[in-house]
Amino acid sequence: MELMQQLHRLQQKDLSIEQYRQNMELLMLRAEIKEESRLIITCFQSGLHFDIRDKVELLPYNDFNNLVQLCIRVKDQIKRKSSFKKIIL
Repeated sequence: MELMQQLHRLQQKDLSIEQYRQNMELLMLRAEIKEESRLIITCFQSGLHFDIRDKVELLPYNDFNNLVQLCIRVKDQIKRKSSFKKIIL
């Protein structure tokens, strides 16, 4: 039960999307969760940075892997926009 609580409380914080995914998958293995259920997707989304989560929630995806790829693309887009704003200012 403690592993499930850790899974629910997992946060991205200063991790990359891929590092965050790896942490989640490690907890899933320890908790012996075989499927990428809707619960896992919900946990993953809830632990993302708000700016990434807000954009990804509006995009369609098919499964956990597809969601992770979307998150990476959204993060890259946010990074580009941030760099562009610094150039203009």
